[in-house]
Amino acid sequence: MHYRTDYSATQLQARPDVLALGPWRLHYQAYALRADDPRPPVLMLGGAFQSFRSFAREVSELLAVHPVILLDLPSQGGNLQLAPELGLEALADLIADFADTLHLPSLMPIGLSYGSALAALFAARHPARCARLLLAGITDFGRPGARLLLEEGLALLAEGNIETFAQGALTGLLNPRRLQDTGVSPTFRKVLLRQLQRLTPIEIERYRQNSQRLLDFPGFDQHPRCPTLVLAGEHDHFTQPWEHARFAAACDDATCVLIHNADHLAQFQRPEACASHYRPFLQGNDLPLHSTLATRLAHDQWQTLEKRHELRQPPLNRGGRLRHSDGGEWPVELAELGFFGGLLRAALPERLPVRGWQLLSTGLPPQPLLPLRRGTDGLAFVFTHGDVQASNALAACIGPLMRPTSACA
Repeated sequence: MHYRTDYSATQLQARPDVLALGPWRLHYQAYALRADDPRPPVLMLGGAFQSFRSFAREVSELLAVHPVILLDLPSQGGNLQLAPELGLEALADLIADFADTLHLPSLMPIGLSYGSALAALFAARHPARCARLLLAGITDFGRPGARLLLEEGLALLAEGNIETFAQGALTGLLNPRRLQDTGVSPTFRKVLLRQLQRLTPIEIERYRQNSQRLLDFPGFDQHPRCPTLVLAGEHDHFTQPWEHARFAAACDDATCVLIHNADHLAQFQRPEACASHYRPFLQGNDLPLHSTLATRLAHDQWQTLEKRHELRQPPLNRGGRLRHSDGGEWPVELAELGFFGGLLRAALPERLPVRGWQLLSTGLPPQPLLPLRRGTDGLAFVFTHGDVQASNALAACIGPLMRPTSACA
């Protein structure tokens, strides 16, 4: 690898280098203080809506002690090449081919959100190629509610309902019940929402393919063996802290850290907290046990973390109706209600359609929902939050957040 030595933040907007591997084009930029730096490089792998310039802060901080490579695989970041036939495993193998072709030493990937799946699979499938691994936004993709919401987003895009899709996706990325804690400004929310609302047809197709890869992924049959640091935003509702901890528990040599006052976009909301762990971990030094910014979770906490972000309780008015778009309507009793979902009891048909449901309750606009699972205690459901007015009214009805007291699978 011949590194560039002229790094500046403006360079991240420049045309990337392109490596052709068969039919696939991999976009990258590689920087170091020396053109022939032999040390293990940090490899940045971003999320679905991130580009190279998203990592200006990280590159500036890490470059003093590590070479840094930014990589966009097909359908990722600024790489517009579509690759519907490639699953997550095949994309992870492309990272290994990239390293082999450029004769790179063992890599130290930093994988964020969608990039965390690619980084983790690369480390698990090519252990000799991975020296250290840092993940944020990682999950085994097995939580039924998250899968339902991802499928709903794809259905909305297929229908051309980009506005409803954008509102629901924004709720997954930025926990609206924790904006005061995470410090997300109204301006940042508007910018991100506008980005989601203005996806081009090729960006929509890339999102569809990337989401379908996550849904098709059968799960990890092996986990990373190298030293692994897992960072979880404490208010992340999309990939929840307990999912991060479960993944860490499956790795051979992992550490799991809870970033305070952050959600799914922890590296942007709490850059100091994340950087304070990046640097010592990548250099093999001890991590802080606890600070005002983050807490390192003890191993005995990893399997027992609370699975519910909010306390769900019966509303003052427990009566309501469940309406389906085909015209059916049934009286229901609301046993539990929260911002993200709840539990109702009703005499419903044996087979329920997946989509087209609304909850009708006095004092609230209709709340779109998806049935999650049916048990002896009733029907659990998740709200889709594609209607911002309905979501705001629900939040006002539920009132202030309270700490959860029981777990929910």
